[in-house]
Amino acid sequence: MSEINAFKTIWTRELLKWSRKRTELVSTVLQPIIWLAIFGFGMQGSISGTLGIDYLAFLAPGVVCQTIMFSAFAGGVSILMDKEFGFLKEILVSPVKRMTILLGKIFGGASIAYLQGIIVIVLALLLGVQFSSLLGVLMALGIMFLLALAFMGFGMAVALRVKEIESFQKLNRFTVMPMWFLSGALYPIERSPSWLQTIVYFNPLTYGVDAIRTALISVERIMFGVDIMI
Repeated sequence: MSEINAFKTIWTRELLKWSRKRTELVSTVLQPIIWLAIFGFGMQGSISGTLGIDYLAFLAPGVVCQTIMFSAFAGGVSILMDKEFGFLKEILVSPVKRMTILLGKIFGGASIAYLQGIIVIVLALLLGVQFSSLLGVLMALGIMFLLALAFMGFGMAVALRVKEIESFQKLNRFTVMPMWFLSGALYPIERSPSWLQTIVYFNPLTYGVDAIRTALISVERIMFGVDIMI
């Protein structure tokens, strides 16, 4: 088996595993709806006026990033599950390079997170969010895939360190949620206290949220070029 074929096989395997989990497919749709419909519409009246834009439109890019980050980082657990069920041992004794195995799993998990992010964009459109332009949506799609790759790589690196599913899940809970809340996804960064702004600007997700928000609704809180570089 060539390295390219091995890469494609591992990538496809990750997608097939996800597509067969009905509960995950349902939660992929329900969780963003909860944030967009309940939180977005619920807070819209009190926040939209102070923002000067529709709050649901402001929130949608943040929910896109939340969905991608949660899914991608959690995807790191797949390598621990493969280890537990013996699949990893079987594939490691094959002539396939370890880097090929790792890249296949990273791109597989990132593709799943990316598809979930696209679902959120579709849901936002169905709920009445208006994006700035088709070009902006295409730019956002590119940024989303880079974000998915970054957090899938991060999740995989953490999984390889902790070596146990339970430990990984604990780190997942105590890492991704604070990162999302401290990213400007729910509220404008400049409305936070100065000490909190300092923390927010050290959060890499902040720049992903701002880049996608700039592309989708043309609301720029940080220079777009800075977002992309980080």
